[in-house]
Amino acid sequence: MGIPSKGFNIYVMGSTGLGKHSVTQRLLAENIDKNKQVYDWCYVNNFRENNKPSILRLPAGMGKVLKKKVQQLIDELKITVPAALQNENLIRETDLLQNELNEKEIAAFQAIEKKADEKQCVLKRSRNGYLIHPVRNDEVMSKEAFSKLSLKEQEQINNDIEELRFMVVNLLKQVPIWDQEMRAKKEKLERECVGITLDYLAGQLPAELLEIESVNKYTQKLKQHVLDNIPLFSGSLETEINEYTGQKLSFSPFTVYDVNIIVDNSKTEGIPVIYEDNPTFVNLFGRIEHRGEFGAFVTNFTLIKPGAFHRANGGYLLLDVNQLLNKPFVWDVIKRTLLSKELRIQPLEQLLSINSIASLEPDVAPVDIKVILFGSRLFYYLLKQYDPDFSQLFKVQADCAEEIDRTPEACQMYAKFIRHLQKESQTRPLSNEAVARIIEYAARQVEDGEKLTLHQGDINSMILESNYWAGEQNQDVIALEHIEKAIDEKDYRTGYYKELITESIHRGISKIETEGMRVGQVNGLSVYRIDDSMFGRPTRITAAVHLGQGNVINIEREVSLSGPSHSKGIMILTAFMRQQYEQREPLSFSATLTFEQSHGMVDGDSASTAELCALISAIAQVPLKQGIALTGAIDQHGNVEAIGGVNEKIEGFFEICSARGLTGGQGVIIPKTNTAHLMINQKVRQAVDKGEFHIWTVDHLDQVMTLLTDKEMGKLDDKQRYPASSINGAVLARIKRMNKAKNPENEDTKRSKKQKD
Repeated sequence: MGIPSKGFNIYVMGSTGLGKHSVTQRLLAENIDKNKQVYDWCYVNNFRENNKPSILRLPAGMGKVLKKKVQQLIDELKITVPAALQNENLIRETDLLQNELNEKEIAAFQAIEKKADEKQCVLKRSRNGYLIHPVRNDEVMSKEAFSKLSLKEQEQINNDIEELRFMVVNLLKQVPIWDQEMRAKKEKLERECVGITLDYLAGQLPAELLEIESVNKYTQKLKQHVLDNIPLFSGSLETEINEYTGQKLSFSPFTVYDVNIIVDNSKTEGIPVIYEDNPTFVNLFGRIEHRGEFGAFVTNFTLIKPGAFHRANGGYLLLDVNQLLNKPFVWDVIKRTLLSKELRIQPLEQLLSINSIASLEPDVAPVDIKVILFGSRLFYYLLKQYDPDFSQLFKVQADCAEEIDRTPEACQMYAKFIRHLQKESQTRPLSNEAVARIIEYAARQVEDGEKLTLHQGDINSMILESNYWAGEQNQDVIALEHIEKAIDEKDYRTGYYKELITESIHRGISKIETEGMRVGQVNGLSVYRIDDSMFGRPTRITAAVHLGQGNVINIEREVSLSGPSHSKGIMILTAFMRQQYEQREPLSFSATLTFEQSHGMVDGDSASTAELCALISAIAQVPLKQGIALTGAIDQHGNVEAIGGVNEKIEGFFEICSARGLTGGQGVIIPKTNTAHLMINQKVRQAVDKGEFHIWTVDHLDQVMTLLTDKEMGKLDDKQRYPASSINGAVLARIKRMNKAKNPENEDTKRSKKQKD
């Protein structure tokens, strides 16, 4: 969190409901650098290029001050400028300038009139301009009189008139220049007069604002713009009305002096931490709005709106990867922003090079931000694998633990954690027994009696549901019974499919035997998972043996209903059979294994021990107890290995046996390595305590077969033979008989050789 270098953004990974957000928020609150400077961000008018607004970075809280002070400055100018322009000295000086211009024009015309007198001509003004006529005897000469003059006199008069006309033309050209010079002098006087007032008012801005270089430059440009637009403040222009339609304009001419605060951190404590739950392009990077005016769309810098990147600038931006990758074009722009450290407000149509309405090109904002992404481990590794920029931008991988050890210290901490969730959810307090039951529930959720889940979503839901049941009973405290009620109700809501399977077993449709003994048949245990509901039920596994080539046929695999893990388990048990028996006798049999009445996909190797037991039973013709179900994976040396869902499997078989009536000899065999995972429910515990149901833990296949048959597997004696009464002895005896049946000639040859010897 404290590394400011480029690319040290964070990816917080973990499953849904783990509390990644709350943990991150807490860590941010505890470790934020409170001494880090936080800024306000404002857009102001670029008086040189109106379509390229300028951005200002100000210390936190100064944005409001600048906006207020500039508005006050403009309001005061609206009052003081007209008053300044009515100053007596200014009026007198402007009058002198006007009089000077008038006198200059009069003198120039008088000079022409004098010249005309000398030329015996007169200068007259008409609608079409100035006319020059020859004069004789103080009268304008008529055309008839002019025509009677000699050609020489006519030529002289024409030359005189042309000379006078040229002088008039030059004077008329000169008058606008003089007028322009006069206006320039007048404007200069007005600028000087207004400038004094403007300098005084601008000087009243707070010193802490003027000390900021960007603000100082902005005020200088603002002052220049005011001086260039004095008529706007003098009231001589219609400022709010369209001159052609007479309708009110969308924007006042004074809008150019507004300050658009896009980020106000005046009330931010520490540095900003922004979580954007809907990371669309606009919500992240801002937008430029438009208004309709007389059939067209218009905009200016005051319609620039910020995005989450602006609000989080200088701090942390929290985003969900799943939401982020669902939004088009966003991921690429995020990468570009983090790589360039520049934040651009650019309409999406411009980004895609699509023709759009006229818009702005705001200044880019420098980016000082750390992005924290929340997502699954899958998304992290996919992005790392397929996006070359991801590793450069998100160098910090924060992997959230899913569980913790169930130590006394951890249980104390977990109780405090439960208390925190209870306060946060504003529910009733929990009794000590209720807290203990939730801790037990947390261990059950992680399927490990020595661990506790860190998925606060599940725990919080349990507290809320228990609080409801406490309210139904008008209790002030959430007690143990309310926790149990919430658990039972949840199981009921999600248990419809479980009920259907159970009903099928009780009605005999799905054949499951829980008493007696059968050859080549055993009760395995399966786990069904539907959404967040998981339950176990027994499955009848059978084996059949016949003469063959020593191979074991997995019927599920033959019909493409066996997953890779299940097929692997069958191959492992086949390897065990070959290693255990083929070294003494060739395996002249083939066997088939199947899950009876199973019509869906079968996967996992947790039934491989049960399948091996059914196979050995079928070979040795030794019956197996049907009141005992078993689960566990097997290795090539006969060791029983841990499996998943052990609690659900035990409870599933117990429910079937309990519904039919417990005999005291029923139970479940599980791997010894699963002992730490036992978190069975109260009903099973009570039955085990009373001796009505049993849970056996085993390490090796020999123990399993002894429990299922009440016979010993048998050990090799000094002559490398198994006892005839043992299971291994029965297996080898059956294999020999099958070998003899398959190869009778070899047996006759052996017998003859023995007799000969």
